[in-house]
Amino acid sequence: MTVETLIIGAGISGLSTAWQLAQAGCSVAVWESGARLGGKIATDYDPVSGYTTEQAASMVLNFRPEVSRFLQETGLESCKLIRSPTTKRYLIHQGQLREVPMTLSGLLLTPLWSWPAKLRLLLEPFIMQQGHANETVAEFVRRRLGSEILDKALGAYISGTLASDPEQASAQAILPRLTALEQRYGSLTAGVFAHKVLNKKQASETEGFSFQGGMSALVEKLAVGIASKIHLQHKLVAVSPEHNGWSVVAQTPTGEKSLWVRNLILTTPAPATAQLLKYFDKPLSELLTGIQYAPLSVVHLGVKKDNIKHAVSGTGFLTPPKEKTVINGSMWMHSLFQNRAPTDHVLLSNYLGGARHPEVINWDKQQCIDSVTQELQDLLGLSGHAAWAKVDQHAQALPLYHGHYMQRQQQIQQCLRQHTGLYLQGNYIGGVSIRDRIIQAEKLAQVILSKTASHSAQTATHHETTIPINR
Repeated sequence: MTVETLIIGAGISGLSTAWQLAQAGCSVAVWESGARLGGKIATDYDPVSGYTTEQAASMVLNFRPEVSRFLQETGLESCKLIRSPTTKRYLIHQGQLREVPMTLSGLLLTPLWSWPAKLRLLLEPFIMQQGHANETVAEFVRRRLGSEILDKALGAYISGTLASDPEQASAQAILPRLTALEQRYGSLTAGVFAHKVLNKKQASETEGFSFQGGMSALVEKLAVGIASKIHLQHKLVAVSPEHNGWSVVAQTPTGEKSLWVRNLILTTPAPATAQLLKYFDKPLSELLTGIQYAPLSVVHLGVKKDNIKHAVSGTGFLTPPKEKTVINGSMWMHSLFQNRAPTDHVLLSNYLGGARHPEVINWDKQQCIDSVTQELQDLLGLSGHAAWAKVDQHAQALPLYHGHYMQRQQQIQQCLRQHTGLYLQGNYIGGVSIRDRIIQAEKLAQVILSKTASHSAQTATHHETTIPINR
C-alpha cells in the first residue's frame, strides 16, 4: 500500500500524530531510528529493589479538553493513575524548606517573602500594560508581580520544571496563560477572577496523573493501535523534495530503504532536523541550529523512611535560582503515586543541570549521587546514604525557549510555507509537555486531513472534466 504520510520519530509527538491520522483512515508510517519507542519517555522497574522510576516525564498535567478527549478515544482514560491529593509543596528559602501557601491568606502570612513584596502583589491589578513582543519571563514577572516573587517563586518553576533561565526565556512562550490573561483583561488578578467566577462552568480543573505501569503505558497503548505502521531501526539519512512530495532514504538493518511520500513530518530534535534540511533549505536549517537544549541529570534515591527527619508527604520542592544548591527540584514520587517504592521506603527523584548548571552533565553518576545526598542531608535531615540509587542523564533534555523565540518560530513557519507537505512537530515548537505534544498532534492531523480532502476533491473534479465524449 502506498504511504501518503511518513512520520520520522516515535516519541510522543510522532506516535500521537500517527494515531490521529490512522484513526481517520490515512495511510501513514512511522520510522524510528532506535530500537525502542517513546523517545525519552521510559518507565524503569527494578524487581530486586522494588522501585519504579521515570527517565524523563513523570506525569501529565492536563487542563485541556482536547487531551481529555484523546485519552477517551485511545482507551488511556481507563489506565490513568491519578496523582495523590496531597497539596503540600515546598521552596528552598535561605537553605531550608518552606511550605508554599496555596490560599490568599497564606500568601499574606508566609515568611517566604517580605511585606513590601506582599504589598506589591496586592497592587498587581493597578499595574499598566507595558510589555513588548520579546519580553522575557524575568521582565514580565518583575513588571507584574515584583522582583521578589520572581527570585523566590516563579524563577524556581522556570529553572526547576522547565530547566530554563528566566532572564532569557520568552514570557509569551513559557507563560502563555499568564501573558494571555494580561492581554485580555489588563491584569493577572482580573483575569484569574474572570476565569474562576465569570467562566467557572467553562473552566477546566488541572488534573495530574500517570498511568498504571508508569508513563511507558502511554507509549505502549498508542503503539498497539498502529503497530503495523511502525518501523524501528530506520534512520533517516537523506531528504529531498521530489514530484510534489518528498523522497526519503533510511538506513535499516537490511540495507537502505527509499520511499516517496506526499507528506513528511519530522519530530526529531532541532539539531538533527537541521542536518536533514541543510542541503535544500539553509536558512531553515540555520534557524533550527540556533535552538539550544538544556542538559539534565535525574538522580533517583530510594531511602528508608526512618532515615529522613523532614516529612516527605508532599509533591516535593523547587529551588529558586539564587539558592546555592545543585538540585533544581525534587519530586517525591512515593507520595505522588502508589507502588513507586517498597513499604517503609521513599523515592526522591532529583533534577540537576538545566540552564542553571549545564556543567553537571559532565559529572559521573557517583558524583551526582554524592552531591544530591549531601544536599538532602541538610534539607531533609537525611542520615547516612541512600538504600538505592539510579541516575538518568540526558545531554539534550529540553529545548530552551530562549531569546527571540516567537520571532524565530514565525521565521520557521515562513520557511515551511515554501515546502508543501513538509511539517515540523518537535517539542521545540508549541510546548515541551506531553499535554502540549498531544494538542499539537491533533492540530497537525487536522491540517493534513483537510489538505488530503482538498486534494481528493480536486482530483475528482479533474477526472470529471477530462472524461472523453464518445462520438
